[in-house]
Amino acid sequence: MTRTAIWKVALVAFLAMCAQDVLGTAMVVFEAHYNAPLAGAMDVAGYFAGLICSVLALDSILKDGWRTRRSLVILAAVSVANFAGTYAGVFIGKALAR
Repeated sequence: MTRTAIWKVALVAFLAMCAQDVLGTAMVVFEAHYNAPLAGAMDVAGYFAGLICSVLALDSILKDGWRTRRSLVILAAVSVANFAGTYAGVFIGKALAR
């Protein structure tokens, strides 16, 4: 069985982590505005995004180890996505709070 190209896995992991951060920020905004249904929906969606990201990273780490090119590329993509997703989440949260 062939493995998915590194760039594809890194991209999906990046997008999943960005989504998790944006959804987490939205969840906090909705919680602060006492909107429980939307806060709950953001929490559930963020969980699934985080699960996708974790599975991709852990699959590579458990199969190949920490110090392989594949694992390091995925970890780097997730790390950049953490910053980018939080940064974007702040601006989206600001718009939601209006």
